[in-house]
Amino acid sequence: MVTEEQLTALDLTLWLGSTERAADLYFTNQSTVSRRNNKVLQQFGIQLQRTNGELTVSGDLQLLDLERQVHQLARMKHRRGLRLQAPYWIQHSPGLLSPEGWMMNAQRSDLSCSDPITLVREHVLDACLATPTQIPDDRDDLFILELHQRPIDLTLLVHHQQGDDDLSDHFRWSLENGSLQLKLMPFLPTSCRERSQEWFEQLLTVGQSGQAQAGILRSSRHSGQSFLMAYLTPEMRAAQPLPWQVDEHFEPYNYTENLVVLAKHANEPAVLALLESLQQQIGD
Repeated sequence: MVTEEQLTALDLTLWLGSTERAADLYFTNQSTVSRRNNKVLQQFGIQLQRTNGELTVSGDLQLLDLERQVHQLARMKHRRGLRLQAPYWIQHSPGLLSPEGWMMNAQRSDLSCSDPITLVREHVLDACLATPTQIPDDRDDLFILELHQRPIDLTLLVHHQQGDDDLSDHFRWSLENGSLQLKLMPFLPTSCRERSQEWFEQLLTVGQSGQAQAGILRSSRHSGQSFLMAYLTPEMRAAQPLPWQVDEHFEPYNYTENLVVLAKHANEPAVLALLESLQQQIGD
């Protein structure tokens, strides 16, 4: 009902969040992407809208879904134009190469894909690397493979030259006196930010409870200075420019990087080639 180029334009726009980024990945221009988008929207009688910062389509999507399935099967068969969503920190260092026939989102520290699983289920994406917070409870239709495990450490972000003892003192004083701040990296998806916020609130509760039990406020030359921290894996720390130090007094959380595809495509040669490539590059 619509051409491969027309549907690709719309799906890349939905995936990447703008016609500009879709045009960059598809090696064309914004006006061409917009024109092709409008053709698909008119053909299926649907609307493109932005809700809570995310682009979505609305209306009767049954025919669109059937058309997407046809185009996805063609991508799988010909091993061409396949789409992989990968998080910034995995792309950053030492870099991630996709096998022939696969394309990835651009490496940008200011963007994230909050719900790649839905895009996989809607046949917009052919595969994604997903965080544990993005994996749904209902997963019978998905093939999920754990690629590696990493610790999520309480990470101290340092703006000034400070020795280890001085840094530790500054952090402890900030925790006990309520001047600790959580930095949420822009490359983290929404679910990861929410989980980090939950851990941070737990940390504040424990820290302030301990101070209340002690019955004193510890003096420090850092009084009045807030302290910045984050919850990051080693790859996430390497993917941002601030100096950092892991506070080893806190037990790390566990993180897994997962490859997710539709279960019905798990044995496709293109998917098997992707899996082998990812295991060689980032697997444990």
